[in-house]
Amino acid sequence: MTIQGYLAGVADSDLFGTLAIICLVVALSGIFSRVREQKMHKIMMFVCVMMIPVMHVIGSIYLNQTPA
Repeated sequence: MTIQGYLAGVADSDLFGTLAIICLVVALSGIFSRVREQKMHKIMMFVCVMMIPVMHVIGSIYLNQTPA
């Protein structure tokens, strides 16, 4: 399996929809102050916020590779 095949599979999967649903659940759970003050919720919020920049950096690095 090549990296192109892997990335095509990831792009066609429900990765982005699942990520959006998880982030929505984390954000909506933050409405409640008892949940919002928990350390686990803060970690999950950080992960949700950082996923898009991380995917952008990985994609930029991959696209700037010279063809083999």
